[in-house]
Amino acid sequence: MSALPLPWQESVWSSLNSAIDADRLPHALLISGDSGIGKSRLANALAQRLTCSAEMVKYACGTCKSCLLLAAGNHPDVSFLEPEDSGKPIKIDQVRALCQSLSKTAQQGGWKVAIISPAEAMNINAANALLKNLEEPQAKTLLILVSHRPSRLSATIRSRCQKLSLPTPDSISALSWLTEVTGDRGAAEQVLPLAGGRPLLALDYCHSDNLQQRNDFERLVSEVREGLVSPLAAAQQCQKLDGDQTIDWFSRYIHRLATTELADRPNTALFDFSDSLLRARNWILSGNNPNPQLLWEELFMDWVMVFNARK
Repeated sequence: MSALPLPWQESVWSSLNSAIDADRLPHALLISGDSGIGKSRLANALAQRLTCSAEMVKYACGTCKSCLLLAAGNHPDVSFLEPEDSGKPIKIDQVRALCQSLSKTAQQGGWKVAIISPAEAMNINAANALLKNLEEPQAKTLLILVSHRPSRLSATIRSRCQKLSLPTPDSISALSWLTEVTGDRGAAEQVLPLAGGRPLLALDYCHSDNLQQRNDFERLVSEVREGLVSPLAAAQQCQKLDGDQTIDWFSRYIHRLATTELADRPNTALFDFSDSLLRARNWILSGNNPNPQLLWEELFMDWVMVFNARK
């Protein structure tokens, strides 16, 4: 089966195909944008398009040996690099192994492609190890860095990649696609706004318990705000959750609160708390292994103070 770009990526896909046809494809691409909009889908489609052995004009065939190997996750010339555990950094040994693989001749005689996602998960040593490949690219080798937060990548890494920033699709395109995939327009209309208009995140909400987890977390946040649950007890419930994802939920909860319930009586302390969330996220993503219990205790105590200051 061919990995196809998503409908709202057609203009970007057309530009990539033009670059391939003109032999102007860069040695490194930085595909950035919000999570849940299809960046990895585009990267996978491009990897399959480059390694497909059939004479296709625009898309990979999906049926040749190369396409079947990629679909099975066994293509010798396509590498995927991601954290070994969710929320953990990509380590230098992983990058070194990738670079060693890229230095070898393509087994299928064509392109070699490596997809690093999320690229900002590389720790400092791992990012430095990747620089040699970016500075001395091999022929017919493409590095694709997929990033939710490109600002967390070093300026040196960013400067050596061609940047491809993907916007969140418009609501009509996102709803149309989600309805087609789920076969349930009502559910699509309900879940898409909760996902911030991000269709792949909305699809994940439809097919997993992530939406229930998010609802449970928002209920907990409200209970702490109302004094029904202590910051300590709330922190105990959150310490095993994905910190980055949960802080994203918290940030979106605050935005919704500020634009609905508190729209007529703004609370400036919310802005300070949003800064605290940002610092906590940066600390989580830094790879310094913060104590999650202490981190959430501090956040929830600050959250209580946001509303106590108004009394």
